[in-house]
Amino acid sequence: MRGNWRRLWPLVKTMLWFVLLALIGRQFARDLQRPELGQRPLHAGWLLLSGLLYELGQGFSALYWRHLLGHLGAHPSLGAALRAYYIGQLGKYVPGKAWALFLRTSLIHGHGVGIGLAVLSAFYEVLTTMAAGVLVAAVLFAMLGTDVGAGLTTETLRHLLWLEQPDEGGVQRSVLVLLSILLLVAFLVPLHPTIFNRLALRRTGATLASPDQLPHIRFVYLLEGLALAAAGWLFLGASFAAALRGLVGADWPLFDVRTARLPAIMGLSYVIGFIVVIAPGGIGVREFLLTLLLTPELVGIGGMGSEDARAVVVLAVLVLRLVWTAAELVTALLCRLTGRAAAS
Repeated sequence: MRGNWRRLWPLVKTMLWFVLLALIGRQFARDLQRPELGQRPLHAGWLLLSGLLYELGQGFSALYWRHLLGHLGAHPSLGAALRAYYIGQLGKYVPGKAWALFLRTSLIHGHGVGIGLAVLSAFYEVLTTMAAGVLVAAVLFAMLGTDVGAGLTTETLRHLLWLEQPDEGGVQRSVLVLLSILLLVAFLVPLHPTIFNRLALRRTGATLASPDQLPHIRFVYLLEGLALAAAGWLFLGASFAAALRGLVGADWPLFDVRTARLPAIMGLSYVIGFIVVIAPGGIGVREFLLTLLLTPELVGIGGMGSEDARAVVVLAVLVLRLVWTAAELVTALLCRLTGRAAAS
């Protein structure tokens, strides 16, 4: 059975690549047909910078994953870990979040990393990165948030659950901080080494000759991951700022409290998109939250009113998705080519 699977695996990988490219290409085709693209000039240099900052931000989580593997006894090369991480990112465009982990673990297997350890470490890294996103959101919203918008009421919660814009437009900092803290706790509970190690042992212990064979997560590994991933989220916020500059031009201030809030907006929106399992890559959910949270930030920029600001935000979110997806495809292709060169 294993022999048949090994023979079929190259064909399965090739088919999976075609499926991923087809899904991403279809989304690109739909986005490029949006009429808003022709309404504003796009500054290519800022968009290129946005894509570069995005991939650099992702690199912090990739480095943490490699460090975590090292802590747990596996030592893949930096190139192998980065290739597995960046190519694996394409799996998030397939419905269900497991494809990204499946791609990553299959690519790192054979570089001194067993399948079980690859799955365990990748899963832990993903949850840690999401926890860092809402941690950044909680801190920045608490420090820099505003009290303008919908407050903490059942009506606000109803609007958010149904992905509807509240009547007041934006959302007050108390709502955003509370939501970020609740999500942070939800991630930190299973990430705590005591709980995570017990869950991992219960899941895999039956297949081990001795429970001591299972590597144990330590609390310092979690702290390291939160620090590295938090730095990555700051880069993602900078990427968003560059995309806005490429769309709005000099009217968007780079050194302003609005730019400082972007990592929080990005972190909260991205994490909520992540936990909605049926949305591949968080598409739809993430865009709604970005539009909700970013629209108040553009009111007054270049004399824009609320309606104009919302229209610009919709375009900005669309452009950001295109830029990030293109950056992921280019990076994955480069990783693929360098991987073949290293193997030859």
